[in-house]
Amino acid sequence: MSKKIRALEHSIPHSFVSVDASTNSLAFAYFNYGELSRYGKIKFSGSSIYEKLGDTVHKTMFLFKSLPATHMIIEKTIFANSPQVAANLALSQGALIGGAQLGGVQHVYGVAPMSWQSYIGTRLLSADEKQKIRQSQPGKSNSWYKSQEREQRKQKTILTVNNKFNINLDDNDIADACGIGIFALENWERIIS
Repeated sequence: MSKKIRALEHSIPHSFVSVDASTNSLAFAYFNYGELSRYGKIKFSGSSIYEKLGDTVHKTMFLFKSLPATHMIIEKTIFANSPQVAANLALSQGALIGGAQLGGVQHVYGVAPMSWQSYIGTRLLSADEKQKIRQSQPGKSNSWYKSQEREQRKQKTILTVNNKFNINLDDNDIADACGIGIFALENWERIIS
C-alpha cells in the first residue's frame, strides 16, 4: 500500500458525530469540515430498559438520517460497580450503535473518558484541588466530596467547550459530546488506531 493511500485512510472525514450516551439519553455534536455545526440531546423514553432500547434505536436512526455522517465517535463505557448498571449500559450502547448504523453510520470508534478529558484539560482533580474542596466545606461525607469533584470537572468541560466554540451551553452531557469532538478533531489517528 502506498504512503498516499495510507495517509488518506488516516485523514479525518469531512463530517462526523461525537456522542456521549447513557441509558436515558444521547448527547451529540456534529462536526462538518472541522466546524461544530449542530449539537443537542435526545432523551429516551420507556418504563423498562427494554422499552428504552427500542426507543433508542428509533430515535438514533432518525437522528443519523438527518446528519450526513458516516463516522461516529462514542465515549467508551467505564467500569461500573453494579453488574446490572454495566449490563444496561452495554445494552444501551448496542442499541445506539445499531440505530446509528441503520441511519447511515458506517464506522464507529470508541474513546476512553480519561483520554478526551485529559486532552481538553478536565482531568481528575489534583490532591491540592481535592483538599481545597474539603477545607472550604469541612465535615461532609466522602460521597459529597466526590460529587463536588465531579461537578467541578463538569463545569470545566462546559467552560472549555463554550470558549472553544463561542457558544453558551449549560448541559454537561452535550458539553461532553463536544469535548469528545475536540479530541477527535485534533487526534484522529489515535481515534482510529
